[in-house]
Amino acid sequence: MGVITLAALLPLDVPIGWSEPPDVNMVEALLLLAGVPLLLFLTITIAVYVPSLVRGEPITPGTPVVENQWLGGPRTGTAQLAAPASEGTETGGASGRW
Repeated sequence: MGVITLAALLPLDVPIGWSEPPDVNMVEALLLLAGVPLLLFLTITIAVYVPSLVRGEPITPGTPVVENQWLGGPRTGTAQLAAPASEGTETGGASGRW
């Protein structure tokens, strides 16, 4: 009984303008369907590249400059490694003795 009363109180008419929608211009359709995704693409591209350009980082593709990386450890062998704290200190490692 409450559902019928609620349905009687609610306006069930079609909203004004829905039965006869206005015609869409071809230019408006192209701007909406092509312009908005293009604008979104440009916004994301700018948001990604501008911070690295401000920091002065190169954005060209390819390998980064090797001099700025420390990939394999010390360049001159074990001379750059820290010495043991004392003579009796035993340190392990790949060639360590226990």
